[in-house]
This record gives sequence, structure tokens and C-alpha cells, in this order.
Amino acid sequence: MNMNKSEVEHLLITVKSGTEEALSLKVYKNGIIARRGCGGLPGVRISGMSFTGDSSCFDQIMHSVSQQILDQPINHEEKIVTGSLEYVAAFYGVSANGDHGERAEWTKSVVLRFFMDEGTSFRHNLLGFVDGLAIEAMKATDSWYFDIVMMALDNRKSTALPEQTIANAASSDEEQEKDFQSYFQQVNRKDLPGFAAGKTYIAQDGTSSSLAFEISEEALTYKFIEAVS
Repeated sequence: MNMNKSEVEHLLITVKSGTEEALSLKVYKNGIIARRGCGGLPGVRISGMSFTGDSSCFDQIMHSVSQQILDQPINHEEKIVTGSLEYVAAFYGVSANGDHGERAEWTKSVVLRFFMDEGTSFRHNLLGFVDGLAIEAMKATDSWYFDIVMMALDNRKSTALPEQTIANAASSDEEQEKDFQSYFQQVNRKDLPGFAAGKTYIAQDGTSSSLAFEISEEALTYKFIEAVS
């Protein structure tokens, strides 16, 4: 089905290794952002969604998507010998039910899907594009996702997050600790101070704090510093 770039309202990117999800990222033109994971393994199961009310993140990511890309849908599958890798970038638009978010019934779509063996020698320019788009989409949402992690694990909400934001983490302390370790292993440590710079984090009791990092070759620690009233 032919799809014009101007018709795209929803972008979905997923990366999986076997049954484990390394990344699930959804961005909507109406301002919804949803993400789980950092693109690496073990998968970070902390997830969040925000209703930002503007299209700036969507526009930033879609700037890298040309009409030529949308004219080349592909579904590449190969025999799995050792283990599977799957990359998907899907574009949706033209709602049939008037909803432009999670409940939309999209009438147009373009999907780029690569389902490959871990040891594949397969190369394709569109596979490179999907991989690059996933990296770019993560960069565009990294600061936001950091705040989702803080909200899910420390129950402190950044003032930079939209009011309509939800964050979810595993229910057990043990699983949360695993996700905590995985997140900080996969994120670029040099970026962390920038993610927290100028932000205030509000605890459930209403106290506000800033966030400070101590980063060395061996360790990474952070602490919340309460604002003095």
C-alpha cells in the first residue's frame, strides 16, 4: 500500500533477540511517547508512557525517514540455526476511528522487518537504516527514559516529565535490581549528568531534590540532594 510521509502518525521500533525484547519504542505525532528497554541485553523491562501534547519528538525522528524508505517495505525472514534476531520499524497512519493514539485503527502502514539468524551474513541497506533509526530514536528519548527509570525505581518524578506520565517496573525487588543494573550497564555513563542537569525530582511526600552523580572507572553512584527551603 502506498503511503505518503505526510500521512505517518505513528512509528514503532522493536529489537528482539530470541524471545527477549531489547527495545520497544512507540512515538506518535499527537505527542505520545512510550518506551521499554535500551537496545541491549539483558532487556531492561522498565517501561513508561507520556502524553507530551506536541509532535517535536516524532518530528525529530521522522526527519531521518525519507519517502524513498516508505516506498520499500520489506519482510526478510531466514532459517534460524543458532538463535534469532529481529529488527522492526513500522509506520502507521490515516486513522479510521478518529483516534490518533493507542486506540487508533490505522488504515495505512509500511513495515520494514528483518528476522535473522544470530550468525547471519545478511546485509541490506534497509537493515542498516532500521538499526540507525533505532539508535536515533533512543537518543531522542534517552533523557525522558532516564526520568522514567527514576520514577519507576525511586518513586521520584522529574518536573521535566509531562503531568500525564506512567512508569512501570517489575514487582519484586530482585527483578527491579536486575533492571537497575542492566540499565546503568547499557546507558552511556558520560550522558547521565546531562540527563539530570537542571531537573528537580519530586518524592511522594512532596520533597524536591536535585540529582548528583559520582562516576569512576569502577563504579557509578547517584544521590538525591534535597532542596533547602
